[in-house]
Amino acid sequence: MMAWEQRKRLGLVLGGGGARGLVHIGVLQVLSEAGIEIHAVSGTSVGAMIGAAVANRMSIADLTALGMAVRWRYLMRPAWPRRGLFSFAPMERFLINMVGDIDIRDLALPYACTATAALTGEPTIFSQGRIVPRVRASCSVPGLIKPIAIDGVVYVDGGMSDNLPIAALHAVADVDVVLAVNLFGPITYLPSSPMMMALNMIGHSLTRAGSDPAGADVLLQPDLTGYGMLRFQRHAMFERGRAAMLAQLDTLKAYLA
Repeated sequence: MMAWEQRKRLGLVLGGGGARGLVHIGVLQVLSEAGIEIHAVSGTSVGAMIGAAVANRMSIADLTALGMAVRWRYLMRPAWPRRGLFSFAPMERFLINMVGDIDIRDLALPYACTATAALTGEPTIFSQGRIVPRVRASCSVPGLIKPIAIDGVVYVDGGMSDNLPIAALHAVADVDVVLAVNLFGPITYLPSSPMMMALNMIGHSLTRAGSDPAGADVLLQPDLTGYGMLRFQRHAMFERGRAAMLAQLDTLKAYLA
C-alpha cells in the first residue's frame, strides 16, 4: 500500500467557546500525530488565542502544557463595573509570553481573528496590526468582559458576529481544504439547569452568526452537552477533541491527498 502524502494546503478554523476551547488542543494533537501540515489559521475568541499559537508554530507539547497550566486568574481581573465586570488586561501579558508582542503579519503562518464592533454589531477581520490587543478584543464577551478600543473603535467578542470565521480564513489565505472546529455542535438533550439551558440557546445563536459551517470541507462538532464555558475540564476536552478528529481523520486525509 502506498504511503499517504499531503498534496493540498489546509486551512484551520477554530471557533469560540470559552473553556471548551481546550477541545482545539485535542484536535491539534491528532493532526500533529498524523503528520498533517497546517498552512493558515483563523479563529474567534478562544479559537483566536489558540490559533495565534498555531500560526506562531508553537509545538503541540508546549501548547498542551499551556492548556494544562492556564487559569482564569492569568487572563482576567475584576474591573469597575462599567461595560464589563472583568477586564482581560492580564491576557495581554499572557499573549505576549505565548506569541510575542508582534504584528499579525510577522506570524509564521497567515492568520486572522475576528471581533465585533460594539456600536454597530458588524464583524471585523483582523489580519494585520499588533496581535495582542486584537486577540483580546476577539475574546471580550459583552457585558462580562470590558470591551477594548482599537484605532478609535470599541470591540467586543468576535463570536457575536462570526463564531466560526471561515470567511476570515479565505480573506487571508488561498487554501485547498478547510477544517473547522465548532464548539457548539448539536444538542443531544435539554438540561434541567436554567444556566445550561441558556448556554445551549446561546450556542445555537453563535453557530448561526456569520460564516455558514457548511462552508467547511470537514466540520468537527464534538458533543459537548453538559460541558460549560467557564470551567477548565482539561482531560475531558482534550479527549473530546481527539475523538472528533480521529473520527474524521480518514476523510480529511482523502481531501488533502
